[in-house]
Amino acid sequence: MSIVDLLRPRWLHHDPEVRFAAVKALKNVDILAEVARNDHSPKVRYAALEKLDNEELIEKIAINCNCHETALAALKKIRCEDTIFLVAVKAKDLTIRNAAIGRLESQRFLLEVLKNCHCLSTCVSAMKKISDTVSLEEVLARNNLKSQVRLAVQDRIRHLKTG
Repeated sequence: MSIVDLLRPRWLHHDPEVRFAAVKALKNVDILAEVARNDHSPKVRYAALEKLDNEELIEKIAINCNCHETALAALKKIRCEDTIFLVAVKAKDLTIRNAAIGRLESQRFLLEVLKNCHCLSTCVSAMKKISDTVSLEEVLARNNLKSQVRLAVQDRIRHLKTG
């Protein structure tokens, strides 16, 4: 153990097992969120994430975390569909956005994703879950859709109308 390890908090220790034990005892949600986002050890990140129950902090981790697995674990903890929607439109990672869309049930939220997304994959993921042709036709009437998205929406409408 170095002198530096003696002077800094145990959750910053060089040994991941020491950090893991420290996280188990931590109660400060800001420090737990920081550890969940940035620790080098997946075991330590998950331990910190498991202790968090603040939906807003968990949302920020799902949206901004550079570690795909941690962001996905954060998304799985989110229960509120409003928050899942925010992850679907704001997450840095495409896989996380699509996973959030997969958890959305509300046609309203899915339509909002479709109306406001900038990524074809995200648009298509949302569109595939929309079953209301009238709403899709309203989206189609907007002039700001990319041509690929427009074609995909037209195909979806045809598919829904033909059964």
